Amino acid sequence: MKKYIFIALAPLCMLFMSCDDFLDRQPISDLSVDTYWQTENDLKTWNSGMYDGLQNTLRLNWFYWGEIRGGCFAPRGTSWDTNLLYNGLTSTSGSADWSSLYSTIYRANSAIKHIPESPVGETVAAEYLAQAYAMRALMYFYAIRVWGAVPIITEPMEDILKQEKFYNRSDIQDVKQLMLSDIDKAIELFGAANDMSSKSKYYLNKGAAMALKTDVLLWYKDFDGAIKAANECINSYGYKLTTGKDYLDQFLNPESSSEMIFNLYWDYAEDSNGFGYAQMLASGSNTIPYHPTKKYFNELIGRKYEKDTRINLVLDTMSVSYWLSQDMISNITDEVYQNFYDGVYSTSNANFQVKCPKFTAASSSANSGYGGYDWVNNGECNIHMPIYRLADIMLLKAEAMVQKSNPDLQGAIDIVNTIRERAGWTRRATIDEYNTADKVLNLIIDERTIEFWAEGKHWFDLVRNNKVKEYLDEYIYDHFKDDESTIVDGFEIGVSAPANPIGGYGKILWPLYQDVFRKNPLMAGQQNPPYTE
Repeated sequence: MKKYIFIALAPLCMLFMSCDDFLDRQPISDLSVDTYWQTENDLKTWNSGMYDGLQNTLRLNWFYWGEIRGGCFAPRGTSWDTNLLYNGLTSTSGSADWSSLYSTIYRANSAIKHIPESPVGETVAAEYLAQAYAMRALMYFYAIRVWGAVPIITEPMEDILKQEKFYNRSDIQDVKQLMLSDIDKAIELFGAANDMSSKSKYYLNKGAAMALKTDVLLWYKDFDGAIKAANECINSYGYKLTTGKDYLDQFLNPESSSEMIFNLYWDYAEDSNGFGYAQMLASGSNTIPYHPTKKYFNELIGRKYEKDTRINLVLDTMSVSYWLSQDMISNITDEVYQNFYDGVYSTSNANFQVKCPKFTAASSSANSGYGGYDWVNNGECNIHMPIYRLADIMLLKAEAMVQKSNPDLQGAIDIVNTIRERAGWTRRATIDEYNTADKVLNLIIDERTIEFWAEGKHWFDLVRNNKVKEYLDEYIYDHFKDDESTIVDGFEIGVSAPANPIGGYGKILWPLYQDVFRKNPLMAGQQNPPYTE
């Protein structure tokens, strides 16, 4: 039987060429292995579908997998999900479905199989093949952080009738070997690189592959290896921290940033929907379902007088200043927050929506004549979400410096202070205050929480460092403390902690989605405990 390539062409392919031009060349049903992969445009178009898979995977899951469970957000407005906020996941939770992630892996697998056979030549093919290896590694890295052990699939799905096959879960160490092998192949194929800071931020490149390698090695507690990879990324590719206005502007215009390494491209006109940032944190068409907890609201407002410019990225400070008096802001308390929440300072408590303006343009007259932001409708949200930037790799390096066999606490603190100073924050961390490895590790996590707010990092930071219960016990308890029918003792993991865990376990992991057990008989009995199938 003839093998057909099942192509999921993406609107993102408009970045490369007209989708209509491609589709007009030949009906999809006639595209066989013999007629495809023949030109560089074929390679470009296929890779555009691969990036479309990344978009589909992360449109909402950037937040569900990487942010919402980390104890930083309180419910607000409408449509918020108690199960996501307060450790109530089940096998029916929508984001437990890995189908979009594996669809992206299948697309990468096809590229890895067929690009080496293309007549375009090794020099032309290398860049596209490198991106496919890096993309597959990135997808598996999300997979093991979300579900733990996952099936390793390296074959493309080209003939459904002949290739129907069931896969079992693979050990996370085997997934590690695949990821690192893919990353090293990508780095080799990308070739020599000097100034990567001026390259397009929307395609995987050598700098992005090295950033991913740093992240993977740190996840698996190879601290020396992570430091080596981080140093390569920090020192060899021309990336530089942005400062001042450039620091704030890079979230709107990553292409001009010397700090951005890899960003997810999104354009609602091409992608048929808006990215989930507006829907979750910054809607111009609905009330937002989530905003900062009282703890983070008070902490950030308090930094106003310490010149930390990041409060303007996390909080809509113009709206806060409109509703709160200067005295309230300078003496922020839990009572002020609660009164604000209850509508004491405004005509309606619905006005208390602290939106996140990180990826939203400011306007001098956005709020009925006073300054604010041009919040966009959920379906029209265009942002270019950072996947990796230089500050990320620097702070990952700091983590590794704290946990290696001969810890360098002062060196890690110095990195934190560098990140603070470029953001304008005048408070410096000192070795006298942070005089143990655990204190410095918490310092780094706390710095990353604010620095990467809404970038899909915080939950993974807690899991990577085995800090979930330490950070979330109080958050979970505070939510349920007034419910006499529910007795909780913080974040319930539901299983005994393994010795020296790599990543999550128990309810730190997501459950496998219910369809997995219906469609794959090999998965019976393999649900992540204590979830049910």
